[in-house]
Amino acid sequence: MKKIIILLLGISLLSSCLSPDCEKLANYDRKKECLLIIKKMPVFDTRYLNAEGIHLKTGEYCKCRDDDNWWTQYSDYMSVGDTIIKRKGELVFYIHKKETILSFPWECEGKVYK
Repeated sequence: MKKIIILLLGISLLSSCLSPDCEKLANYDRKKECLLIIKKMPVFDTRYLNAEGIHLKTGEYCKCRDDDNWWTQYSDYMSVGDTIIKRKGELVFYIHKKETILSFPWECEGKVYK
């Protein structure tokens, strides 16, 4: 009986260590910004998104990097000429296409964060 209790206690402690700190991750992603018209399709052979194109405000060539795999999961929706928007302070990633706007809220552990 003691072995079972110790095993269950160990599993519960271990699972709490494996759970992400959603608030911390959300605050990290709130700081990011990307306002870009895609001119060169990113290579999606890594877990990072390295988008290149024209900055919406400055009109200059720039790059955006997503280093935590949030934006990369929507790569199937991106094409040259699309605009990708992630504003500082927000937790929504947008892809503006010619006739539609796709929005992808930030989620962690099944909860949508704003």
